[in-house]
Amino acid sequence: MKYIQKGKPPKALTKYKDTTPGATFESAPKSEIRAELLKEQGWLCAYCMRRISDKYNPTLTKYKTEIEHFKSQHRYPKLELNYKNMLGVCNGNADNEHQLVCDKSKSKFDKTHDMFVNPLELPRIQQIFYTSDGEVLSDNEQIMYDLDIILNLNEPSLVERRLQLYEETRKKIRQIKRSLWDKPKAKKLELQKFKIEWEKRYENKFRPLCCVPLYLIEKALSKL
Repeated sequence: MKYIQKGKPPKALTKYKDTTPGATFESAPKSEIRAELLKEQGWLCAYCMRRISDKYNPTLTKYKTEIEHFKSQHRYPKLELNYKNMLGVCNGNADNEHQLVCDKSKSKFDKTHDMFVNPLELPRIQQIFYTSDGEVLSDNEQIMYDLDIILNLNEPSLVERRLQLYEETRKKIRQIKRSLWDKPKAKKLELQKFKIEWEKRYENKFRPLCCVPLYLIEKALSKL
């Protein structure tokens, strides 16, 4: 899960709220909301960090980026048009044979559970880490419950994708360390360059699952 800095709501949403009596999310300008969420999240799902897009999913008859309400509309109807309560998420595996994840998994608990982990709160995101088995974990029990049970982020297909990236990143770090084993300053510089490659946007998009390699690179840098 990646920290998200929320920006201003799209003008179309503000206008809709100000000029529409009895305004509801059902009739809100979703295309504009979706576009703004994609922009501020770098085209990554707010929960699993897979690529999301503005394309239409014909299998599900909905867009590949869905507008998720962090605080459920069932329990917090007054927040249904609050842009700060909106996140862009993937289709949650609903269009394939894998187990449901992200908001599709979360929806089973929306009427009874408020998540503790929040991609808008950096201190909680900083308590998340990744293992050599491809799992996403936390030593905080509340965060771990949300990651593992509510969002189902340790679903096998997600674990497999993270594991592959984890191993690729670890291999690259080892190469840097071996090639510059007697040059600590150069080694640190190369690791910092590697980190920047995963921090920056390419054509306004972050690289999918970018927090996995960043976790490993930062860990390596901390040991120098």
